[in-house]
Amino acid sequence: MQYTISQMAELFHVKPHTLRFYEQEGILKPERTESGIRVYSEEMKTQMEMAMCLKSTGMSLKDIRRYFDLVKTGDSTLEQRLEIFLEHRRHVQEEIEALQKNLAKIEHKIEWCQNMLEK
Repeated sequence: MQYTISQMAELFHVKPHTLRFYEQEGILKPERTESGIRVYSEEMKTQMEMAMCLKSTGMSLKDIRRYFDLVKTGDSTLEQRLEIFLEHRRHVQEEIEALQKNLAKIEHKIEWCQNMLEK
C-alpha cells in the first residue's frame, strides 16, 4: 500500500510539515511521482512508527538520524544499532523510575487530601 503525505500525517497525528522535516533530516526518504508528489510505502510507514516511538521516548533527532543511517548501511551495523537501543532502553527505564517516584508522591498527596476531606 502507498500513502500520500496527508495520509501519513493523519496516521501519525502530525502535520505534513513534520514529515517534510524528517525527510530533510534524512530520517525518511519517500519516493516521488513523476509530478513530484511524495509517496510513502509500507516500509516508510514502519520507519515512521519507529521514529515516532524513539522520539516520544526522548531520543534526540540526531540519534534517530544516526540509527536510520546505520540501517541504510546494512547488517554490518547491527552491533552499533543494538548499542543504540540498549542505551536508549537505559534512558527510558531511568525516566520510568523517576515518573514512578513522582507518581508515588502524587498518590500520597491525593490520599492525604481525601483523608482531610473525610474528617
